[in-house]
Amino acid sequence: EELVDMTKPGIENRGRAKGYIGLLHQEYDLFPHRTVLDNLTDAIGLEFPKELAMRKAIITLRMAGFSEEKSQDILDRYPSQLSEGERHRVALAQVLIREPRLVILDEPTGTMDPLTKVDVKHSIMHARDEMEETFIVVSHDMEFVRDICDRLALMRGGKIVQIGGTKEVLDSLTDEEREVMGKSAPE
Repeated sequence: EELVDMTKPGIENRGRAKGYIGLLHQEYDLFPHRTVLDNLTDAIGLEFPKELAMRKAIITLRMAGFSEEKSQDILDRYPSQLSEGERHRVALAQVLIREPRLVILDEPTGTMDPLTKVDVKHSIMHARDEMEETFIVVSHDMEFVRDICDRLALMRGGKIVQIGGTKEVLDSLTDEEREVMGKSAPE
């Protein structure tokens, strides 16, 4: 395995690990005036021959949970022509196309409706299984966390206070934390 020496500055004094990390913000942005294909290929900042770009985009869309047929079907569509769940999966694909070693998802379910949330949950789990890389999920959605995470780090006051298995950590939540998060920890 390749380790990154974090004690040395990277190019232009940027973090050395930056190239290994993919981040999907809660409020992700797709360029509304660009097709899905352009949104994906622009994300990696390289010019590819169209056929190669299409192939890489389809492979990545499949990692994000689209079927082969659906992946081909949406390449020439604009974000406004996609459902909310499809846009979220394309945004996830935008992160995955860079082939990060570590994927960070910031509140990936945000304010989604229940159907979109299930769709996105499946796409994240599929991508994680396909890539066999580490996904870090920052979330207040305990139901989502219970369904998708195998380990948790619980933070209180900006500090990690517990790390462990999902059930173990969720069981340790206070009643107030459960109330704030809107969900009870699993029984």
